[in-house]
Amino acid sequence: MKHLRFFTLGLLFIFSSAQAQETLQIGYFNEWPLPAHYGQISGAYDEVLGADTQWNGYNSSTAMFAALETGNIQIALSQGLVPFLVVSTAGLNFKIVDIAVSYPDNEKCFVHPDLQFSAGNTGVLNNATVALAVGTTAHFNLNRTLTNFGIDPAGVEMLNMAPAQAAAALTQGKVDIACGWGPSLTTLQDFGTVLLSPEQKTKIGIKNYDVIVIRSDFGTENPVVVAKFLKVTNELNASYTANPTRMILNIAAPLDMFEDTVKASMQGFEFPTITEKLGEDWLGGGVQTHLKQLADFFVLQGTMNKTLDNYADTVDPTYLQTAAILPLIEAE
Repeated sequence: MKHLRFFTLGLLFIFSSAQAQETLQIGYFNEWPLPAHYGQISGAYDEVLGADTQWNGYNSSTAMFAALETGNIQIALSQGLVPFLVVSTAGLNFKIVDIAVSYPDNEKCFVHPDLQFSAGNTGVLNNATVALAVGTTAHFNLNRTLTNFGIDPAGVEMLNMAPAQAAAALTQGKVDIACGWGPSLTTLQDFGTVLLSPEQKTKIGIKNYDVIVIRSDFGTENPVVVAKFLKVTNELNASYTANPTRMILNIAAPLDMFEDTVKASMQGFEFPTITEKLGEDWLGGGVQTHLKQLADFFVLQGTMNKTLDNYADTVDPTYLQTAAILPLIEAE
């Protein structure tokens, strides 16, 4: 029987062509670099799956989820937790099957220097004016942070602003606190005092991460395909963690991004191991609990109309469990 063989980052994979599938359509966000794009260029996914993969770029969660629902794509490589929460609560039959990336350092809140905020002077946050994107994880995380400091979140004024606007408002002295992510962080951290470090956020249970999502019926019909996709993705993640520099060029190429931009965008990205992600902090219960907490919070804030009783059925770790035991060399 013919086998397909290739080397990727020094690892040999051998998979039978008898298991070939039709073209696998993968959705990703434009200008959101991940190690998986190295595999897009190297052909790693095509070889392991014994099939062609086609990569489709999107500019919004709405567009990517619409493509997933219609079957134009089968796997969403990276989706935000809140957009997933919205569509799953609405009844769309999608499943979280893996954690795409954790970025605890990529979303932060900063305090205006005039407040002279410090860990020993948290009282200055009382009655503060805050600029942030309402109905996002930043909103939820700020409330948890304020509560941790003994500040009543109901006592602060929330102004709904996109990150760039929030950063500008802080530097202009129009607000006391601004929260943001992405490019806005450069402005914020050059001007303000950070509210919580990544280590402090982790300590009080604040997380920022994206998830890999599939349609439930696709997973049911193609469990090995999903598991193999996750296997390759996690091997690429591990290789990036070990040596990011050698992968940057091939991550940048399919996204049509400059290498320096990719380096800056991926600064602070973390890729937990499969073992870690199957543990209770992630797919073993943590994500399900986090989804419920977010839903209850957004209903209270009026940004969602309803919540599910629980979100256990929106997460399926079985594909990742299978990926964990798949060999790098598959015998005939």
